[in-house]
Amino acid sequence: MLARLGRLVWPPAAVAAALLFSACGGSVTQSATTTASFKGTTIDLISSGAAGSTHDLDARAVASLLGQYLHATVDVVDMPGGGQLKAWNYVSQATPNGLTIGTIDIQGVMANVWEKVPGQNFDPQRLTMLGGLAGGIGGGAKIMFTNTTRPPFQSIFTVVRDHTTKVIELGSVGDVSGPLLFKLYKVPYEDLTSYPDASAELQGLIRGDGQLSVKTWGGGWASLVESGKGHALLEFSMRPHWKIDPSVPTLYELFKRDPLPAAQELPLEVDAAGLDAGTAFFGPPGISSAKVALLRKAFDWAIHQREFVSRAQKASISQYYESPSQEIAALAKGLAPATVTEMRKYVPLSPGVAS
Repeated sequence: MLARLGRLVWPPAAVAAALLFSACGGSVTQSATTTASFKGTTIDLISSGAAGSTHDLDARAVASLLGQYLHATVDVVDMPGGGQLKAWNYVSQATPNGLTIGTIDIQGVMANVWEKVPGQNFDPQRLTMLGGLAGGIGGGAKIMFTNTTRPPFQSIFTVVRDHTTKVIELGSVGDVSGPLLFKLYKVPYEDLTSYPDASAELQGLIRGDGQLSVKTWGGGWASLVESGKGHALLEFSMRPHWKIDPSVPTLYELFKRDPLPAAQELPLEVDAAGLDAGTAFFGPPGISSAKVALLRKAFDWAIHQREFVSRAQKASISQYYESPSQEIAALAKGLAPATVTEMRKYVPLSPGVAS
């Protein structure tokens, strides 16, 4: 039986200690950065989403600042496809010289393992984590949205207490968070998984094809709420409050008002911990410790700049730094053999790809 996470509340990433690890797991000294240089080079920053996606916005918000710190050119390359696997596989197999890096969802890459998704050609725990943007604080949070054209529920508390009305969720084959919540709270539901991408799914929700969808806050999904065409019902986070709109309950608050047996809350907590870890920037295994240290310092510096914060606020993406050590710890917790075994009791094996 897994050790219980027990109301795990992740601290704001901006104030958490940023411990450094090398690509193979050891420590990296600050002096190691003096032997590395990216001056005059071109770095490809691979966004695993399409233009306008959260991944694309994350990458573009940080790219020029990275280039400034490293005295390099940083080009953003969008590489959507395969539920992000196309980009993740590409970066993981790139030459480990630090010139090809990318974006990756901590929860998403764990979900692929939980579901035994075919085509993930790498071990997530061997990837080189470079720092990133925390989820579950501001922009970048995982939100359950409902529309205003067919709104059967006014709050998440109504959703989990109503065991008679079927929820029609717009999603994709490998979605975890929404179906996991419905199963554990015994909410009847049906998934519509025929949408080719998040944009088509958004339009389907606006049309009223279904009532609910679970997506990352930002871009068109934030605009759905801001325009009045939709509502945010729940943030999948184990933090006590959502910074953007404290009136929207978090999973932590849901458990306080409508608790489940401990063994049933555990899978949702594990999933939320991965979502709180947010979106990481990563490279392939084997990058030299000196280059890893320099890239990590560059991301740390870039994400703390006022220019980045301003861009992040305008794009409704996360503006909070997540350290490599936090990302490594989340992956270790979510991919421990006992955790994987427990998650597979509730998450079905996937015939397709997670998203």
